[in-house]
Amino acid sequence: MKSDRLYRQKRLGPAGLLVLTWFVLQSSFLGGTVGASDLKAALLAPDQVSDKQLADLKAQSYTAVALALSDTNRAGQITAASQVSHAGFALYYWIEIGRNPALADAHPEWMASIQTHEEYRRLFPKLPQLKSNQVIKNYPWVPVLYKETFLVHRERVRRLLQDKPEPVGIFLNDLQGSPSACGCGHHLCRWTTDYGPVKTATRLPNDAAANFVGEVQKLAPQAKIIPVWTSECEEVDARTLCAGVNCFKGTCWKEFTAQLQAVAAGSDRIAALLPYKALHRDLAEYGEEAGWIRHALASFSKLPMRYGTNGVPPGRLIAVLQGWDVTPGQVREQLVQAEKSGAAGVLVSLMPIEQSWQPRVFVLPTAVP
Repeated sequence: MKSDRLYRQKRLGPAGLLVLTWFVLQSSFLGGTVGASDLKAALLAPDQVSDKQLADLKAQSYTAVALALSDTNRAGQITAASQVSHAGFALYYWIEIGRNPALADAHPEWMASIQTHEEYRRLFPKLPQLKSNQVIKNYPWVPVLYKETFLVHRERVRRLLQDKPEPVGIFLNDLQGSPSACGCGHHLCRWTTDYGPVKTATRLPNDAAANFVGEVQKLAPQAKIIPVWTSECEEVDARTLCAGVNCFKGTCWKEFTAQLQAVAAGSDRIAALLPYKALHRDLAEYGEEAGWIRHALASFSKLPMRYGTNGVPPGRLIAVLQGWDVTPGQVREQLVQAEKSGAAGVLVSLMPIEQSWQPRVFVLPTAVP
């Protein structure tokens, strides 16, 4: 190996080596790392792991399994992780961050709020009008973007990883704000935590999610840490999911871009959360079955161009696809769309990825204006 490398260096010469080095660096940045194979993984809950399930995945050419970790059934998670590894799959973990009912119940003041726009109320007609000492919180979303929650989330990740088999990589889901961030009611509007003056927790700068990824990397230095990001609202949503609020041409994509760029600076792979039916993106506007997947993957690089950046090209994105409540044919169509887009890999979730939310009235402490 060493003699071959020396031979190539002499043959190429200094100029050739410079070109080769530039090519390798560019390929790595764009998601085309030389010699790297695309990821084809399945996301499973621990109780879904069985010899039959793993054999079925192997027959379908899956090479990796991501195991969802939670705060319960620790022994079951360890057993499932060992079973995945012994079956010859690359072991990944999936950890939910922002959507956390237990933390929301314990610290409702740490939940994101819904302020300014009230279009979300059309979805909750029985929600009462607020008194002067109340604000609406978005249950059960506790973003990592607050000073008060950052270290709490980090400690939880540390506990979840403790005594587990070492993974190849770790997916961190929901590092953004909460759904309906501006109050429009759109579940993909996640650019902020409090779009209004009332705050019961301290918002961190736009690099908070990127910094959190870095902290988890310290906890698992041998693993690849893969942040999971959702897309934002789209122009087609103006009169439907956005209910007339000018989200698409407003602040949403600008803030999305600022946060994504910080994450992309430290992560060569980012996962895009794309369960097209669960996110209500199975629309005729996207043409083919699951056509939104290709559209959404392209948006990670196309729409940030409006703000002077190149965003993240599909070659750096792992498409998280919907494998629950769909037919085998619909799974195949999603895989086709991801392949057409040039995605770096796919993660097909065979367990539901819960993204629901609901407004809750929160009584403010007297010290809050």
